[in-house]
Amino acid sequence: MFSAAALILTLGLVEPEPMTPTVSADLDGDGTAETATALASRGGVSLEIRNAKGKTMAKETAPAPAAQLVHVSLTAAALGSTGSLLDVLASTDASECRSVWRYHDRALTRIPIQDAAGHPLPDCAAPGGWSHRWEREAAEAPSVLVRERSETVERGTLRRRDVFAFAGFSLNADPKRSGAEINGIPIPSWYEARLYTRTGLEALYKRFEVATLRAEPQLRILADRERGVFALRFQTSEGEIVAPVEAYAFVPSEAKASLVLRTGEKTFRASVQLGGGGSVPTEVRVEGLGRLFDVIFAPAGSWKGSVRQVYPSAADEIASQYLTAQWSGAQGAVQIENEGAPPYRVRIGKALFTLDMDQTPPATDFVLLPADGSGHAWAIVLRGPNALVRTPMACAAGGAPRECRPEGAGETLRRVGARINVN
Repeated sequence: MFSAAALILTLGLVEPEPMTPTVSADLDGDGTAETATALASRGGVSLEIRNAKGKTMAKETAPAPAAQLVHVSLTAAALGSTGSLLDVLASTDASECRSVWRYHDRALTRIPIQDAAGHPLPDCAAPGGWSHRWEREAAEAPSVLVRERSETVERGTLRRRDVFAFAGFSLNADPKRSGAEINGIPIPSWYEARLYTRTGLEALYKRFEVATLRAEPQLRILADRERGVFALRFQTSEGEIVAPVEAYAFVPSEAKASLVLRTGEKTFRASVQLGGGGSVPTEVRVEGLGRLFDVIFAPAGSWKGSVRQVYPSAADEIASQYLTAQWSGAQGAVQIENEGAPPYRVRIGKALFTLDMDQTPPATDFVLLPADGSGHAWAIVLRGPNALVRTPMACAAGGAPRECRPEGAGETLRRVGARINVN
């Protein structure tokens, strides 16, 4: 016979059976339900799929915090006729690890969750940052993963909602269904570009006296969902003005947004005309800020048939629409090309340059700075649509372009195939 003391001791040595999350769903879309289980172990979660007869069909290890006691939850997210995804969450008080899986062709495949830039989200993070859930817009619609967060930032309360939609091999951020707001004001997802006055753009497109562009005010729309910033920033030679948005309204049928902004004690308005399906500011009309700023601002652009191309800056427009060509000078032919995506880099022969229009020596439209950081640059002055003057410059390593000094005479280059008369 066992004594009471012995019975208590025996019970104390018995560990409870671990909880094993289980879900049953048609995971592969074949019309038959499978059963998924997730069992935690140190540093991982054993994810297993069984068919209706209990036979193991697939098995993989999902990420988990490196701890003895890990809580695991398992969720099936329906995709419609193609089956369901499996969401595995392994958590402790210090860390949460989330992974999404698809069962197909008798195999489990990890489905990465990718942000708007296409970068996968980290496997694990500190708890409490985001709340997650799966949503469906309709009974037959595929589920989407939604994460939300509210936090205090410099300008107030930032609330974010990110939506990730299944794209076959990944869960991709969906900008149209995602959003953020600062103090209740939506922060739009707009194409980021510098905007210029009409006077400045006219000089740019004439390819003559382009320095006028720098003398005029410039505008940037700051719409940063990560930091909770929605403001207009005006830049002049005297400095800058940053005006946060205090009210926002958007009329989809007109593709137009109306803003109310404040800087100091001054309140003013801005009307934003949008292209690109409501994502690209093509014109901003400012009213009430002052004579210098109460004008129309627009991005540098070009037309390809009936399609308008918008560039992040005037420098990118010049690199794409003006410099890219074959030129001829006293020292022979010069082929100029642009490379990559904006901000473009410019290639002349084997040398690669960046184009700087902000910090230039006097009487210079822009500077081509060597991408490798060496000291040999070019100062460029445009002489109309088909001619330019380039002057070799010596620049101190790491120094500002306006501190470069000429190290030779200027050379006039003419666009090959153009008929021009340049003095």
